[in-house]
Amino acid sequence: MTRSGWTVRPKGERDVDAVVGLLAEIAREGRWIATEWPFDMPARARAMRDSLLRRWCVGWVAVDEREVVADLTIFDIDSNEPELGMLVAATHRRRGIGRALLEEAIGWARANGKAALTLRVFPDNDAARTLYFAAGFVDKVVQRAAIARRGGDPLDAVLMRRPVNDG
Repeated sequence: MTRSGWTVRPKGERDVDAVVGLLAEIAREGRWIATEWPFDMPARARAMRDSLLRRWCVGWVAVDEREVVADLTIFDIDSNEPELGMLVAATHRRRGIGRALLEEAIGWARANGKAALTLRVFPDNDAARTLYFAAGFVDKVVQRAAIARRGGDPLDAVLMRRPVNDG
């Protein structure tokens, strides 16, 4: 899928270092994702590469020119309700990239006979929650103290679910 200035394509081994760099960039923001900075980037890249090559996950990236600006990964792909995680660079938010990535994920889930997709999001991430609601996700439960933090109290997360065969 191509939109003005960016393209969505399946994620491959060639994208691993760029995705880990994007993860680090967003982790440094200290707000939107469970991963905290600093983390071992080479170890994360090895784990991601292994997961992709062993087909333990699937995903897509959004590329602007040659730069990876977003990533969506579906984990636990053998589950009937796999979980996804998504990253969008601060410079590329609110451009439709998240919606395009979610459309790819929903299409994959339909094609693979999944009942639903799930995700976890921080309760105060209003922009992400708005996107997820618009894409058909609903709140299932608030998971209290679900995300550990190195320097403080654990954070709550909202488990959201989207049925795949909705029409």
